[in-house]
Parts: sequence; C-alpha cells; structure tokens
Amino acid sequence: MSTKLSHRREIQGLRALAVLAVITNHLFPHLLPGGFIGVDIFFLLSGYLITGQLIELSAGGRTAHNLLFFYARRIRRILPAALLVIWVTIYLSYRYLGPVIGNQTLLDGRWSTIFAGNSHFNLQKVDYFAQGASSPLLQHYWSLAVEEQFYIFWPIIILLISLISMRRSRAITISVISLTALLSFIAVFTTEQALTYFATTTRVWELALGAIIAILGAKRSSSILQWLAFAVLIASLFVVNSDNQIPGLALLPTLLATWVLLNVSSRTLQVVLGNRVIHYIGDLSFVLYLWHWPVIELHRQLANAPLTNSNLISLFLITFVLSIATHHFIENPIRFNGYLVQRPGITVASGVAALTLSFVATFSLMKG
Repeated sequence: MSTKLSHRREIQGLRALAVLAVITNHLFPHLLPGGFIGVDIFFLLSGYLITGQLIELSAGGRTAHNLLFFYARRIRRILPAALLVIWVTIYLSYRYLGPVIGNQTLLDGRWSTIFAGNSHFNLQKVDYFAQGASSPLLQHYWSLAVEEQFYIFWPIIILLISLISMRRSRAITISVISLTALLSFIAVFTTEQALTYFATTTRVWELALGAIIAILGAKRSSSILQWLAFAVLIASLFVVNSDNQIPGLALLPTLLATWVLLNVSSRTLQVVLGNRVIHYIGDLSFVLYLWHWPVIELHRQLANAPLTNSNLISLFLITFVLSIATHHFIENPIRFNGYLVQRPGITVASGVAALTLSFVATFSLMKG
C-alpha cells in the first residue's frame, strides 16, 4: 500500500502545490504571502504517509525487522540528497562568501546533518520572517529536522503499541496520537513566541493530524466539497501571512482542506492535481525544496542588492535544473537500488556511517 499511496496522483499534486508555493513565496513574497504554509501541507502529508506505511508494516508482525525495513527506506529516501545539498552549500559559502559565512554555514550544516537544525536555529535566534537580513543558507533544513525527529520516535511507538495489544492497537494509537496532538497545539500558545516557528513541540500536531487521518482513513467526499477545499487551499496561500501566528489557528483551514483533498473523485480536479507535469513536480518536490533556498540566498548575499525579476526567474530555473539532475542521478539510483533494498541492515549501517562522518567532518574543516 505504501508505495501506491505515496505516488497517488492527488498526493503528488499536493506535494507539487506545496513546494511551488514555498519557492514562489521565497522568490516573490508579495505575490504569494502565504506560500510558506506549503511546509505545513508537507507536515500533514508526511504524518499521513508514514503512518500508513507503519500500519501496513505492523500488520505482519516481526516488529524488529519492520523497524529496520522502515528506517532503511527513510535513509535511502532522505540522506543522499540531503547530505549532498548540505556539503555543496558549505563549499559554495566558503568559495563565494568567505570564511566567516563559510564557518557559520559549516556550523549550521553540522546540526542539520543530525536533524537538529530547528533547535540550532532557535538557539541562534534566527527569525524566519526577518525582512532585509541575510539568512542562513541551510535555514530551510529546520523542517527536515522536525520530520526526521518524528520519523525516529513515532514508528517505535506505533509498532510497540501493535505488539503490546494487537486487538486494541487502533484505539490505543488514536488515543496516544490525539493526546500528543493536543499537547503540541497547546504548546503553540505557551511557548515563547520567538521560538514557536522552528520548535518541534509546536509542530508535532500537524504531523499527528496526518497520522490520525491515516488511521481513520481518508474518506471520499462530494465533488462540491472537494472543489471548496481546493479553493480554501489556494486562498490560504494569499490570505495567510507573517502577521498571523504561525503555527496556530490560521493553519487549520489549510490543513482541513488538505485532508479533504487526500481522496479526490472529481475528474476535473484529478486532472488539475494529477496531470503528468504536476505529478513529475511532485516527484521532484523533496529535491526542489532542498535546492531552492541555498540557490536563492547565495545569490541574494552575493548580489547584496534587491533581485530583479529576471534574476528571480533565473534562480527558479537553476533550482529546477539542479533538482532534476539530483533526482535522476543521485536520489532515484540510491533509493531504488536493488542491492540496498534487499539488505536493509547494510542500508542502515551505511546511513549511520555517513551521518557520523559528515558530523565529525564539520569539526575538522572549521577555518580559523
């Protein structure tokens, strides 16, 4: 189910919409002020898809083997492209921005490598919505950190629940994830406001909502409701802005609309969300997200001046070229490598080794 589910056309369409919204917001913030909530759509989709995979795995028993298989799949999916972009960005920052920015990018890369970038950026007092200020070249890895932290702990919880009580696992799992979502949502309003955007505790509820949907099932609604949800989703990209409390109540219409669009029956809407171009962009969504911010921010800091529309369009095209190359020559060859697919233990060991070497290397390469 997992492979089929993750490549269902409406889900690929939502991925494409989310990443295009984020990129457009970063290139043309006045054109699409709420485009940054594409990340929140990704959070819900991640919780939904990952939980769907785990439900499938837990049904077959063999908990330890299932966990190993799950983590091996996530390593093949995430690590190659993520580490590539980190180290290319570090090199370019030293090469073109000098040792001061290079050292800072190396430090950011250190914590991004072990998926703790969001906590690191909070400690650095980074403001996601800062206007006119230079931003870290790897700032966008904060969302990857939130997702990976969820991936580490949620599989263990859900598989242990199924092991302890197979007959009541569904009810127990819904109770646990609902309580987690509630506490996370409350944390949005009790955490220091300057820390809420990057904090894991204030974001888990979005992933948890996706998990609940996976457990309950994404029910097919009427075509009218589906089009209404699509309209709400598009409108939110223009209506939500940095003046709203994000994360917070302003995200609920967007996430509920995404919920409705997880199961589309309207043929016209299926074409909108599932045509070949959108489907391909959905395939590229992860690497598009990884590449877009270093490309934009590196050029912005080099230019040291407002970027023209031609600059912005060029950056958009460069992002796509890099993403297509990474997708076809790095991401897919490793992700679907037959040797690694059949040997999850080797995949996990290789992933841990790569993370360890990458983390250690950031200490030895720091320039005085």
